[in-house]
Order: sequence, then structure tokens, then C-alpha cells
Amino acid sequence: MIGSICLFVFVACVNPVQAQSSTEFNNQGLTKFKAKNYAAALLDFNKAVELDAKNEKAWHNRGLVKYAMKDYAGSVQDHTKAIQLNAAYSNAYNDRGMAYNRQNNTPAALADFNKAIETDPAYFQAYKNRAALHYAAKNYEAADKDYIKCIELKPDDADGYLGRGSIKSNQNNHAAAIKFYDQAIASDAGQVVALLNRGNAKFALKDVNGAQADYLKVIQLQPGNANVYFNLGAIYAGQNKSNEAIAAFRKYNAYLPGEWAGYKNAADVFYQQLKRYDSAAYYYDKAYQINKNDKDIIERLGYSLLNQNKTAEAIAMFKNQVALLPNDYWGYYNLGAAYSKGKQPAESIKNLGIALDKRMVELPHWETDENLNNVRLLGDFKELLRKYFNKDILAKYPAMFLGF
Repeated sequence: MIGSICLFVFVACVNPVQAQSSTEFNNQGLTKFKAKNYAAALLDFNKAVELDAKNEKAWHNRGLVKYAMKDYAGSVQDHTKAIQLNAAYSNAYNDRGMAYNRQNNTPAALADFNKAIETDPAYFQAYKNRAALHYAAKNYEAADKDYIKCIELKPDDADGYLGRGSIKSNQNNHAAAIKFYDQAIASDAGQVVALLNRGNAKFALKDVNGAQADYLKVIQLQPGNANVYFNLGAIYAGQNKSNEAIAAFRKYNAYLPGEWAGYKNAADVFYQQLKRYDSAAYYYDKAYQINKNDKDIIERLGYSLLNQNKTAEAIAMFKNQVALLPNDYWGYYNLGAAYSKGKQPAESIKNLGIALDKRMVELPHWETDENLNNVRLLGDFKELLRKYFNKDILAKYPAMFLGF
């Protein structure tokens, strides 16, 4: 991802002037670190600094292993010690900046990346890390300058192009973004993030075929990338390829079961394209259990139930809609429609009246909603509408009262 911060590589101690035993422990720690045996590596670095308290590289390396173990405070302390021993230690500044960033201490992280660049003006990773901070803060001008420097230092590295493309995407300059993503992919054909982002930019420009080709390439390279299945699902849904869309959204949720949007989109396909209201209700309910504050989920779950003649359950859901948005007329209208279908005319008229009070005046919807058919001929219904609309307006909607 663009916002990621890069670790500097460990530096082995090779200076024969230093105590040999400290050097040996440092190098043993490096070997164990590379094998991700962090606890054992930490013991070796502990011994290295115990035997030679001036071994700046051992302090730096111990700071990195503590970072890997998510001991960010300890990492800061060790990098600080390395800097005290060597005020021009650019790697330690960079890596302390990483630890500060993990502590959400952005000013300190930025100061350290600045210092790393000051001590080593050709420090690629420090520019990249500083760019990530600026990017996260939406300071795109400063981020872009650093990514340009990354490209200058390493023109064959994809990350600078990827960063510049991401900035352009966030500025909705999708055509410019695509050019940078092209360069990132030319530098690294396996650049999954660049492919995914390029697909998104193409989709924004309505190049659906180009977007789909990029998404399918992402799946080839990284089949466990959940987001690409969500995006493919959106494309398939737009092409009315219902089964493919549902399969893609299911795949998305197989990787991210706690994300409600995948369930909602699958439900939308079942509801709008396939008219399979039982399946729609199942997936809307899964989305609702995760996010109970989305109007569309509540409303569509209610109508999925109502279309199955599960009137009581639909009424309960529309009551949830009213509780969530008490000033929105749709909840009251939906309750009125559900009570009508459930043959509870008094409750239907009451809620439809509240909807009208709140300016639900979309008469074409009132005229065509079959759920209101059980109250259309009632005098109370006619009186309710005539209270808000004159005879000439209602005459434009002859089916409002079933032609009577």
C-alpha cells in the first residue's frame, strides 16, 4: 500500500576494531531475525549491547527487532541510543521515524525522516517514508515532490510511480493516474497495487473492459486479494451478469466476513435483478447484523420481507428505519405500505399521514405502489391525499384510487 512505511535492512557489524564477541552476537541476531525468530534475535542483540555499549549497529538492530515485535516504545529508545552514539546515523533516524509513526506521533516521525534525508540526501526509503506521511495527511504537493525524488534516485523502482499515480487518483485526475500506474507496472509487472489502482481509474473513466482486464490480472497474481473481487462484482452487476456478480461478492466476503458492503451488494443483485427476495433478505440481514445504521440496508431488507408476505417482520424492520431516521418520510411511508398489505388500515393511514406531513409528495410512487391497494378505496385515504393535493393535481394520477 502507498501508506506503508519501509524498514531499512539490518547492518552487520564488520569493523574488526569492535569487540569480537559483541560482533558475533549481533550477527547471530541478524540470522535469527531473517528467520523471523524475533525472541531469540532479541536475546542476541541484548548480549551484543551488554558486551559493547558503544556498538551503535547492535542498538540499531535491537531497535528494529523490537519494532518487528511491536514494542514501538522500546524501538524508539534503542534507535535514540544509536543516534546518541552516531549523530549522523541516517538509518537510525529513518527507523525511529517508523516507530514514531506507529505511535501516531506524526510530527516526531516527520522530523526523523527529515533528519535522515539531511544526513543522507540520496536516502530512497526516507523519501518514500516521508512521502507516505504527507500522503496520509493529504499534503499531496509535498508527497508528490518526495515521490519525484524517489523516481530520480531509483527510476526502475515502481514505488515512486505508484505513489504519484495514487495522488492523481485522489485528485480525480484518473487519466494522469493511469499513466503513472503504467510506468509502475512497466517497472514491475507483478505490481498488484498498481494493477488494482489502474483498474479503479479505468472504471472511473468508464473503461469497464480495461478495468476488468486489470482486475483479472490481479487475481492471477494474488488470488487472495479480497478487494478485487468486490470491484469485479460491481462490474458484473453493471453488466447484468447476476451469477458472476454474486459469486464475486461471496468471494469478497469469504476473505472479509466482517465487511457488510459485500453482503449488501450480493443482496442488491438478488433483489433488483433476480427478484429472489428470500436470498435478498438473507444477505441484507447479514449486512444489517454488521451495520444497523444504513438506511438502504434496512429499507431493502424490509421490502425483501414484505415481498415474501412476511408482513410482521417487514413492519418491525420499517420501525427500525423510523427509529434510525425519525425525520425521514420514507420510514413512515414504508410502514404505511406494510400495514396496508397486512390489512391494518388504521395504522396504514396514520403512518401515511405522517409521511405526507414530512413532505412525501412523490405522487407517481403513491399511484404505482401495489402495497397501498388495500387502502386506496378507503375514504380516509382519499381524504388524506385531498388534504394535501387539489383535485386537478390528483386527476393526473387516475390509478391513485383504482380508477374510482
